[in-house]
Amino acid sequence: MTLIRRQSGNSSYAVQRGFTLVELLVVISIIGILMSMLMPAVQSAREAARGTQCQNNLRNMAQGCLTHLSNHQFLPTGGWGHIWAGDPDRGFSRKQPGGWHYNILPYIEEVSLHDNGKGAATAVKRAAGAARAATPISLFACPTRRRAELLPKTAGSNYVNANPPAWIARSDYAGNSGDGAGYDHTGPTSESFLTKKDAEIDAACLNGPNVGINSNGATYQRSECSAAMLKDGASKTYLCGERHVNVKHYENGSGIDDNEGWDTGYNNDTYRWTHVPPVNDINLANTDRSEAFGSAHLMTFNMAFCDGSVKAIPFEVNNNLHRVLGNRKDGQQFGGQSYDMSSLP
Repeated sequence: MTLIRRQSGNSSYAVQRGFTLVELLVVISIIGILMSMLMPAVQSAREAARGTQCQNNLRNMAQGCLTHLSNHQFLPTGGWGHIWAGDPDRGFSRKQPGGWHYNILPYIEEVSLHDNGKGAATAVKRAAGAARAATPISLFACPTRRRAELLPKTAGSNYVNANPPAWIARSDYAGNSGDGAGYDHTGPTSESFLTKKDAEIDAACLNGPNVGINSNGATYQRSECSAAMLKDGASKTYLCGERHVNVKHYENGSGIDDNEGWDTGYNNDTYRWTHVPPVNDINLANTDRSEAFGSAHLMTFNMAFCDGSVKAIPFEVNNNLHRVLGNRKDGQQFGGQSYDMSSLP
């Protein structure tokens, strides 16, 4: 700070204090340097908080799945296909066309949303289904990737048993359907299947290498996976986790694996497989990304296991270890080699 003096005759006196331009520039430069040093730390702290919130989301969803298991003796069913929405009048078994997100709603404090349209006439129920599909749920959104919000409906976002909403809410999380070939069927395509017998619905669903009874994950098309079916152990089998989404489609929902909402049955928007390695969202080169788990986090993706635990899995995880963790009954073996959790980095 510089003291500015004025002179009158033989004497001088101070009239004001102030900064020179050079001093101000020096101070501004120092502040800029300090800010540039602090910003990475601030960003790192924010991402750590977002990562923790993401893990909490998965922990709550896993607890919802385990409460479902306790109440119904099997984990949430995978529904019928991507063109089917949840139906509040069809219970929680393989008769339910809706997927795992829909089936855990009563166990994550969303009972009214689950039951919307229950017992109503067909037209009213279809409208209720459209309203449910257009309801964002914060628990289903990874804060690192995007907010829980509505994204435009795309051409593939039509439901057999609900009116097509103009805007649809997505989920950043997927159920584990095993290490098979991935999504390969849509399920029955007519609303008349709501009145058909199980054998007829099975005939419309169980005609691919990785659907229904042929799947080895925790939740899949028309599944009723009991605790006894987790042959490798609940602590060694993926239940659900973060899914890869192409960064180009974060805000438009037009990706082939992001064009349907959370209230849908078995498809690659809400289910993923471990025969392909996990993918970070910024990786656009992996041709199998629509089937892959992954995340928007820099180094890891979060996975919940069938015992309710949640772990941050490095993207560098051994691909075969990742594969066997998706298979509930392979003895953690692949290609003649055994893998276990201790192999995680």
